[in-house]
Amino acid sequence: MTTTTLGIEGMACSMCEAHINDAIRKNFSVKRVKSNRRKKTCVVVSQNQLDETKVRQVITDLGYELVSYAYA
Repeated sequence: MTTTTLGIEGMACSMCEAHINDAIRKNFSVKRVKSNRRKKTCVVVSQNQLDETKVRQVITDLGYELVSYAYA
C-alpha cells in the first residue's frame, strides 16, 4: 500500500473536500481518500503510486491548485 499526501490550495468548505475526493476516486484506483480543507491536504491510500502529472491535471481541472505531492 502507498499513502500519497497532496497539498491543495483553494478548498473552502466540505463540498470542496467532497469534489476532490470524488474526482480522485473517479480517476484512480484507491482504497481510501480523505480531504481536509483546514489542513489543505488530501490523503490517498492506494495499491500503487499515483501519477503526479495526472493528479495535478485532475486537481487543476476542478479549479484548485496542487502545491505539494508526497508519497510513502
